[in-house]
Amino acid sequence: MITRMVEERIGEYLGPVDWSFDFTQFDWGGGRGGVNPEVSASTVELLRQLEQPGEWQVMMHQNYHRVIRVGMYDAWPFWRPVPSVQTSTHFGSEWHPWYSIQAVERVL
Repeated sequence: MITRMVEERIGEYLGPVDWSFDFTQFDWGGGRGGVNPEVSASTVELLRQLEQPGEWQVMMHQNYHRVIRVGMYDAWPFWRPVPSVQTSTHFGSEWHPWYSIQAVERVL
């Protein structure tokens, strides 16, 4: 008989965006560097827009996706709470870290 232990990590939505999060010093993990502070300021403003009532879509990786939820999410690759956006995709839904936002627009 073989016995083994398996650890499974599953990301979780942890509530609204924590605006005390340090957006300028964010490390992508593994000491590979952070986010350009000049770019992060404009991206944080886009994230703030998504908290306004209404339906929104975001551009990420040159494609628009409908927004499902905005908040803190702890999953790969960080495994700690990070401001994120959950979007509708062809495969269901997907979470993206805040710095992936390229543009936002209200759905009419």
